[in-house]
Amino acid sequence: MVKRILLPALAATCLAGTARANPLDTFGFGARETALGGSVAADVESASAVYYNPAGLTRSDELRISVGYMSNLSSLEIHGQSSTVDPVAGMNIGIVAPIPIGSQRLAFGLGVHLPDNRISRTRSVLFERPRWEFYDTRPHKIFLSMALAYQPIERIRFGAGITFQSPSKLVLNLRGQADFFSPEASTLEHEFGGNLLSIRYLHAGVQVDATDWLAFGLSYRGKLRVGMELVAEADATLEGIGDSIPLYFLLINQGTNTFFPQELVLSTAARPVDGLRLSFDLEWRNWSQHPSLISSDTVVLDLELPPAFANLNLPDEIRGRQPIAMQARDRFVPRFGVEYMAVDSDDYGLALRAGYAFERSPFPAQRGVTNFVDNDRHATSLGVGLELRGLDPIIDGALRFDANFVYYHLPERVHDKLSPIDPVGDYTSGGHQIGLGLQMEVLFE
Repeated sequence: MVKRILLPALAATCLAGTARANPLDTFGFGARETALGGSVAADVESASAVYYNPAGLTRSDELRISVGYMSNLSSLEIHGQSSTVDPVAGMNIGIVAPIPIGSQRLAFGLGVHLPDNRISRTRSVLFERPRWEFYDTRPHKIFLSMALAYQPIERIRFGAGITFQSPSKLVLNLRGQADFFSPEASTLEHEFGGNLLSIRYLHAGVQVDATDWLAFGLSYRGKLRVGMELVAEADATLEGIGDSIPLYFLLINQGTNTFFPQELVLSTAARPVDGLRLSFDLEWRNWSQHPSLISSDTVVLDLELPPAFANLNLPDEIRGRQPIAMQARDRFVPRFGVEYMAVDSDDYGLALRAGYAFERSPFPAQRGVTNFVDNDRHATSLGVGLELRGLDPIIDGALRFDANFVYYHLPERVHDKLSPIDPVGDYTSGGHQIGLGLQMEVLFE
């Protein structure tokens, strides 16, 4: 019965909190933007601006409403065995509402991602077990961002927004009496509860049109750390082995559930000839500030033994698990995009797109006791966009349809353990992912 009381709490001391912060950080936001490799911060103007650069919300004077769907499948392996990483899929919703103020312009933007099947997922695993840190749990979260943008003069735009995420606090309480030899006479009661709290982080940016064909963008996103706290408490009396034995046990397990570093993006987009757009983004991500994904434990045990057990020595202090440094490194992420307007008439427009991005892993090879697996990632994307125009009187504006396909290649990485008696041993990691996205956008004049 003692095991029945302590196991739910003690199990938490063997668990590590899981830690990209949401699906957009991993797979992008918007079918057009994803097809361009995410290289859009200089001239983005759709609702995706709330993610890439809020300043772009004032680029368009139409009311925009978009609905899309994204699906991403992973085929990742560790030492030749499938890692069975769950698919990431969900609906994207966006709104851009411009507000003209004379020659100036103000705009409001809203972006939402609603994952399939769940609002948020937090899953803890043994940190000794190899796991794809960025793809196993982090993308399974809701995304909600709101932003305002202001255009004081024609060629300069500013914007800022707030994104919401939710940390969790879980509490387990056990109360009552436990009888070793008569379980049916035990009066143990348990209570389990959880709360999703709200935290916010800032996103801001500026766009400058240097000429009619050349634009620059600068975007900053603050760091995000979503914590997780688990409190397990047992206050019980053990019966059936002589005198009653009061028992009190408390475990407080605190860790990081999600982290995304502060990010600075420098972007440029050029239209050297009619119908052709070229873009380049360079992101700096401050991964070196990544907190440990090994949770810290505070353990209290108070057990009053009867005289018959006087010779039994109990430890004066129970030491819980302590954090281990992640040794992550800052990274630069280059992104390229090209868009060609194959058809541009009064009735419709047809755009062809392609993009590429290279994300070098911020985590070192897992050579010590941790096994937070991550690899470099090459992302190659293709897309197409169709815009229907002149739809009066059905729609006073235009209707857009966009689609994208992305192939992610994660080249094989070797994790050679320093210890010859490491329980996991050496292993390799690698694989690929594919992503599909569809989006419909209505533009009201």
